[in-house]
Amino acid sequence: MKKKAILIVLFSILISANIFSQHPKSEYKKYFDENREIFISYGFEIFLRLTFKDDNTFSTDGFDYHFCDGTYSFSNNTIKINYPFNYIDKGNVKSLKDFGLNGDKASEIIIDLDKSDIFCKGAYISGDKVFWSDKPSEPYKEYIFEGIKCIKYPIRIRIKENLKMRKTPSLKGELVHLDYYNKEKEAYISDRTVVFKNEEYKVLAKTLTEETIDGITAPWYLILVEGAPQPPDDPLCEYVWIFGGYSKILE
Repeated sequence: MKKKAILIVLFSILISANIFSQHPKSEYKKYFDENREIFISYGFEIFLRLTFKDDNTFSTDGFDYHFCDGTYSFSNNTIKINYPFNYIDKGNVKSLKDFGLNGDKASEIIIDLDKSDIFCKGAYISGDKVFWSDKPSEPYKEYIFEGIKCIKYPIRIRIKENLKMRKTPSLKGELVHLDYYNKEKEAYISDRTVVFKNEEYKVLAKTLTEETIDGITAPWYLILVEGAPQPPDDPLCEYVWIFGGYSKILE
């Protein structure tokens, strides 16, 4: 029992020291060099930025202000934010928490090259925060999108009939309501609940199983639908599920 306890303790120490990193150091270094800035956006304008500089210093900045800087070290897959800081604006200490950082002690940010969701692969893990890379995740693999298991399925489709947009892939799924502006017809449609015939969409994912509706067997597709423009002229977009049986695959 004593030997077993010692082994468990040693295993825990190795894990905490990131000894079992699954990739060569060069891959983590490459990821770090390509992702030296972490951004947080709020709405359309306000944002926070954490920047790692070549001289092993970092800075954290708001939209129009600077609130913290200090030093960091990088080893294997871990960035250590040293404490105390060179400078901290006490009024903005809470903003450090948005990056998963501590305001009163050292922090660590872990690079996880294998972490994936339906959009991206590779991320910084900082406390309870996840900051994704821009690298797309692998297609034709199973992922979970908002609690629903699906397969990433990058195809384009053309809608053959007006189809209702739903929040879940089921005829019982709640309808999605979007205001819509058709630029070609210069027409504003309030409370749109369908995608229209002959519209074309890029599919993000499809369901694991198919469903038979009106004698047609097909999966449900997850697509991004654009709503009416919002300030400052960016459209309100939403991911919706549509039944794939009334669409044509273009590629």
